[in-house]
Amino acid sequence: MAIIVVCVIDGLTSQLRQEFNNFALLPGESMLVNGHMPPDTAEIKDLIIEGSLETIQFHPESTYKGFWMGGFMWKGEATAAENAAAGTYTVTVRGGKEEKPHPSMVFTFRVYPDAPSLRANAAALAVRYVGFHPYAVAAGLLPLAILCGLTVFFLAKKMERDMAARGKAEIYMIKRSPEGLQISFGLGRDHGVEPGALVCIHNEAGLVVGRAKVTGSTETDSTAVLAGDGLAELGNLVTQDSAAPRADAAGKD
Repeated sequence: MAIIVVCVIDGLTSQLRQEFNNFALLPGESMLVNGHMPPDTAEIKDLIIEGSLETIQFHPESTYKGFWMGGFMWKGEATAAENAAAGTYTVTVRGGKEEKPHPSMVFTFRVYPDAPSLRANAAALAVRYVGFHPYAVAAGLLPLAILCGLTVFFLAKKMERDMAARGKAEIYMIKRSPEGLQISFGLGRDHGVEPGALVCIHNEAGLVVGRAKVTGSTETDSTAVLAGDGLAELGNLVTQDSAAPRADAAGKD
């Protein structure tokens, strides 16, 4: 999941690191391009396309309504010539009534001599070091992340069931109440824990650091209130074994 998050951030920031309407191509490679239709221009045939057309074959193909702003737009394909030399090429699109194209209709194409050069200059770090777009890496890792998450979930549930069968459970909630510090844990009536029962709280070393009286129980869970100056932390174990050695007694030994 951490790698997926990093890849998504890489994909988003790579767009910020790349100048608007700047594209990278290899000789013979094609890519989709789009833009807003110039004012007073309704059809593809009315577009005036200028620039390095001998190297970059630029073909607007159809019009459509923009998704975000709802404006009238065109889309098409740009292809670098098979014999295109490495370098930077510019293509502009304008309407018949415009003397010069709008800045958003200026397209810059950087042609690289080979794939390693294209990869080394990619804006996305994932493309540079892995060879795949960061969103593709994130999508590829998502099933693995889901599988790992489900595996951890089911193993944790199995561990909880095994612990409960041995009369043990972790504290999963602690809160203050008028009666005192209240804890919740995964032992209930199915495990022999009833309201009024006493339970022990064990620290990481297995020593009892507090006792609590059960105030409410369901089939699988209970709540209890700590007695006296008892301590409790999330993740501490709760048992009905009142014979465990206390932490202060162990310290005296």
